[in-house]
Amino acid sequence: MTVEQQESVIPLDQMPPEERQAAERPPDLPTTIVVAPSTPVSAPSPAPLTYTSPAGVVLTFQNAGHHLSRWFQASGHTPTYNMEDVLSPGVTEAPISKKAAKKARLGEADEPAAAPTGPPLGSMRVCTVDLPYAGSVRSGLWPNKSLAKQHASFEACKVLMDKGEVDTSFQPTPSHPRGKTFEERLETKSRCNYRWESRKLAIQDQLPQGTGQGDYEYKTTPEFWGTCPPFQPDHLWASVFQLSPDGEGNYDNHPECRMMCLITSRPLPFWSSVGETVVRMGVGEQPTLQASMRLINGGKMEPFQSGTLEQAQVFTEKLMRAQIQKPLMADLAHVKWLLVPLRRSFKAPTKEIVSQNKGIKLRLKDIAWKEVDAVTDGPLTMPFTHNDMDILQRQCKDRMSTVPSEMVRRNYIVRIRTDLNPFSPHPDHPEETILQTLEKEPTTLPELSDPSQPILEVEPAALPKTGSYITYLSIPDEKRPKLYLIPEFEHWHCIPSSVHRTTSTMPFFIHQLESMLVAWEASEKLFGSVVRPEYALQALTAPTGMNVNSWTYERLEILGDTLLKFFATLHFYLAGGGANSQDDPLKTWQDRHKVVSNKTLAHNCIKLGLVNYVRDRRVKVKEWAPRDWDFDTWKGGTAMKKHLKTSADESEFRNLGDKLLADVVEAMIGASYLPNKDMDNVITTLHNLTVPLTLFKSWGDVKHVLQREHEEEEAKDPDLPAYMNFFAKTKMQYEVFGYTFKRRKTFEDVFSLSSKRETRMKRERYKMLGNAVLDVYIIDYLYETHPTEGPGSLSNMKASLRCALAVELGLQDLVIDGDDKTRRELGRATYFMNEARKKADAGLSEEEQGEVHYWEEVTVNHVTGSIMEILLGAILDDSDFDLEPTRKIFFEKILPFIEKYCKGPANNDMHPKGQITRWMQAKGCMLYSLDVEGPRLNIGTFKVHDKEIARESAFTTHLAVRNVCNAAIRKLKDEGGLEVLCDCASFKKVVPDDKIEEIFGKSRRERMLEAQEKDAASRKA
Repeated sequence: MTVEQQESVIPLDQMPPEERQAAERPPDLPTTIVVAPSTPVSAPSPAPLTYTSPAGVVLTFQNAGHHLSRWFQASGHTPTYNMEDVLSPGVTEAPISKKAAKKARLGEADEPAAAPTGPPLGSMRVCTVDLPYAGSVRSGLWPNKSLAKQHASFEACKVLMDKGEVDTSFQPTPSHPRGKTFEERLETKSRCNYRWESRKLAIQDQLPQGTGQGDYEYKTTPEFWGTCPPFQPDHLWASVFQLSPDGEGNYDNHPECRMMCLITSRPLPFWSSVGETVVRMGVGEQPTLQASMRLINGGKMEPFQSGTLEQAQVFTEKLMRAQIQKPLMADLAHVKWLLVPLRRSFKAPTKEIVSQNKGIKLRLKDIAWKEVDAVTDGPLTMPFTHNDMDILQRQCKDRMSTVPSEMVRRNYIVRIRTDLNPFSPHPDHPEETILQTLEKEPTTLPELSDPSQPILEVEPAALPKTGSYITYLSIPDEKRPKLYLIPEFEHWHCIPSSVHRTTSTMPFFIHQLESMLVAWEASEKLFGSVVRPEYALQALTAPTGMNVNSWTYERLEILGDTLLKFFATLHFYLAGGGANSQDDPLKTWQDRHKVVSNKTLAHNCIKLGLVNYVRDRRVKVKEWAPRDWDFDTWKGGTAMKKHLKTSADESEFRNLGDKLLADVVEAMIGASYLPNKDMDNVITTLHNLTVPLTLFKSWGDVKHVLQREHEEEEAKDPDLPAYMNFFAKTKMQYEVFGYTFKRRKTFEDVFSLSSKRETRMKRERYKMLGNAVLDVYIIDYLYETHPTEGPGSLSNMKASLRCALAVELGLQDLVIDGDDKTRRELGRATYFMNEARKKADAGLSEEEQGEVHYWEEVTVNHVTGSIMEILLGAILDDSDFDLEPTRKIFFEKILPFIEKYCKGPANNDMHPKGQITRWMQAKGCMLYSLDVEGPRLNIGTFKVHDKEIARESAFTTHLAVRNVCNAAIRKLKDEGGLEVLCDCASFKKVVPDDKIEEIFGKSRRERMLEAQEKDAASRKA
């Protein structure tokens, strides 16, 4: 019997027999299901369990909570978990000490200690979850609450499956489902969500079965390394690499980093199509430091002389031992690459030269053989000649200081301080001399022989495990630790500092290079090399593998999602016969959703084998070692336990979710579009991904899908008087934005407000097609002009401007066939939109660039809100699916409006509802509410601690919400009203400025001033 949340816990072995039996054995449902206790506290906790359903779906501790939450949501109940502390059998509470017992008897006990807040010592955790209509499920004994809760959820899912409450895929099938809310009681947004979910539910059984998460093969080893033969002196290929450690791609600005040569026994596969590429590297997480390595094709090298190849092997071995700090050993028969430094005088070729010749021809004399000889044939370290200044200066040039040992820290020599000597005050600790400071170190120093020798000012050398030179350079110069060493006590290292700086990035560089090789293999095998390797790598890289937006699939995913939606819309538009289709628009939507659904895309990813190439892991620098190397156990003294990776290693396995796989597929579609924006490449990629778009194989095929009859010139009415022909519309009257419609009927359908079903259906199909093509143009423009923004920012910019755009361009004046009521609504919406624009223009000075979403305060009219999309869809159809007319309209008419009035992704303010919510959370206030009542005149109220703060009204729900939230922000933030009302224990009087800026952003004036400062700085530069 357990006692919940009490000071004393009764052990199981001390319970009465009947109570102990009841606690250990589960009674029949619906009372409680008790899972057998796990191992006692003295034994290690068992590994989390797994369970495979008859459908093959794996239930784990990690996903059980997700499945259980979905069942609770479907049944309309709130989950209830109860946590208990139970002593394992054989474990008793610690007895009171003799000293404490004596004090208690004599009345000398100290002040009573505070009651213990944690669980009793030696206790285990048991979690119970209540299942409505199915009883309760109790977990076994676990050392912490998290595992106990996971176990209870795990067992609860199994119980629900046994009772038929979930299916074999753990999808909820409750016997008492949650009651549905009548649609007419919902607000506009909720009603749209309700319809959306209802539509998806109707085709749920027609989609591939989702697994949620699964274990998939992970290609860690590029096949390229396995095809590389052993090194031969006359079969060597060079690749020159140049480091830009600051992430800006300014390779010529870092002469302190030596250019190096990567030697392989086969040319890298990229060199068959390009002369150079960029290897992107990220170090750390908060934030990720960005760097890049320029990799240039050096061509086939001249034959090496006898012994030269062995010298390169020894140089590489010593260099990697110094970087990794492990006794590594390289065998020419097995290693796949070697490193040698280039001469300091070697000049990097320009991009133009590399592009013209697909690389360069690296010669043997370009390699710094003297430095290679010094490392391979000379000692690892040598003492400084401190009594000869000329020799000391030569020894310190491009060198590191160290002690006479191999696996120790080294320092970059900054300069020789002739103004200091061992007895000078230490620059950082003037109360001590430099010698006294060094004597405090744990090492014993020999007796000083030359008290007048200069001092070496040094900085700690960068190592891969400390973030390499990339992290080193990110530290401001004034904050870098400076050391002051006496030359007599130091040695200089044989490896030059410039070589050490560049090669400190080798774990990051090789990891990314291998990822590029894997991406190249995926592009070649699965997509016929349609996708360029650098974009394929970006599409395959998950955010967990590289925390940089522009280097992962996140940006490509939104581009690919837009392209997939466009081609799926186009396919089913054509499949139904175009605008004249008799199919229900709902069926067209459902057919398209089957193609673009995440479940379908994840299924395609697995079926094609693309899942094996996904890169979702970062390099573990402290565990990294070059592939196919070994440990020098003789020199290391003891054998290393960890096995080093080889080119023959089998694939590993990792757990990935369906959403990630779907995102990768969409990103690969986006990658095929770049850099040339080739629609044929996108179509080929869609076919390779087994997307069922069978009507066309190239963009040129699209115009031949619909069999159009030649539209004859309209016959003249013989009974019509001749003078009436004067009033007939001329050809120019069917022209919009410079495009003349080939078919008069198409023009009339676009601008007709007729209630005829045929006209309404055509407009609906034109709208669907136009919406898809407009999204492509907007996302393509934003992707190109905002290269560092994430997917959320790009999505925000394409919303909320269509209605204003139609009014701005005067499209409402072309509308025909509308009844009086519709025309009045159209005129009212046009008037208010024009007034809002005039007000916005009046508030802008000549220097400001707009960025005012004036349309957000105007009620959207259904006619003006869709006419632009209808027009674009109709023009695309009328032009026989030539993209040029719609693209021209976008760049000449739509883009200037976007650039004038639309906020950039970084400046896109949060919705007032989000602002007030995050402000209240930042202030720590817990009691506030937002309510909107309708349906005709919507009244919004905002309350804090049950006191009404703001009340605003509007004709639409979203305007009422926006207005009342803006009013609440003025009262609570700008006027300081929250401090008077809130008495929550968590209330904070002060919120950091950076948090305020994060929530409310910068004002337009502040952004304008920043832009002017940047512009002035660029002109000055």
